[in-house]
Amino acid sequence: MQPAPPGVDWRRAEFVLVLLGLAGFLTLPIRITTIYSNLPAHPLFVHVPVVLIPVTILVAIVFAVRVDWLRRYGIALSVVSIVAMSSTFLAMQAGAALRGALGLQGPAAKLISEHSHAAHILAIVYVLFTATLIVTFATGRISSGMPIGMELLDRPLSSRTLFAGLRVVLVILAIVAAYMTFRTGDLGAKAVWQGRLQAAHGGGAGPALFGPEQLPAP
Repeated sequence: MQPAPPGVDWRRAEFVLVLLGLAGFLTLPIRITTIYSNLPAHPLFVHVPVVLIPVTILVAIVFAVRVDWLRRYGIALSVVSIVAMSSTFLAMQAGAALRGALGLQGPAAKLISEHSHAAHILAIVYVLFTATLIVTFATGRISSGMPIGMELLDRPLSSRTLFAGLRVVLVILAIVAAYMTFRTGDLGAKAVWQGRLQAAHGGGAGPALFGPEQLPAP
C-alpha cells in the first residue's frame, strides 16, 4: 500500500500570515480623536505608518531581487507590513474624527480633504501591496519545493513564471505606495503649516490647524 499523503499543516506561515492580514482590518472602524492631555491622536498615530511603510517598501524591492532573502525573511517582512497597514487604518480614522471635531472651513478644509483623499488611495494601494507580498512569499516557497499540501493552491502557486510576475507586480505596487506616501505626507504638512507660515509673514491667516483653541474639550 502507498503511504497516505500528508495532510495540510494549518500552522504553516502562509496561513498564519493570511489570518494576521485579516486581523489587521480590525482597526478599520476604530476612531480616536484625542489621547492623553487632549492631544490630537492623528499626528501621533501617523508616525507609525510614516516609518514602517517606507521601510517595508525598500525591503520588499530588495527581496524581489534577492529571492533567497524573501524565502528566509519574508515572514518578518509580511508581519511588519500588516502592522503598517493596520496602523494606516488607525491613523486615517483618527484623522477623520479630528477633521469632524475641528469643523474647518476655507483653504485649510480643502487641503485636509485632499490629504484625506490621498490617504485613502494610499491605504488601498498598501493593502494590495501587503496581499501581493504574502502571495509572493507563499509562491516563492511552494515553487521552490515546499508545497503546503493543498492541491488547490500548490498547483497554481508552484509556477516559477508566476513567481517572477508577482515580484514585478510587488515592485510596481511598492513604487506607487512610495509616491502616495510622499503625496499624503506633503498634503498633510501643508494643511498644518500653511496657515502658520502665512500668519508669520503677516498674511492675516486664521488660527493654525491643531492649535489648542481648535481642539475639542476633553
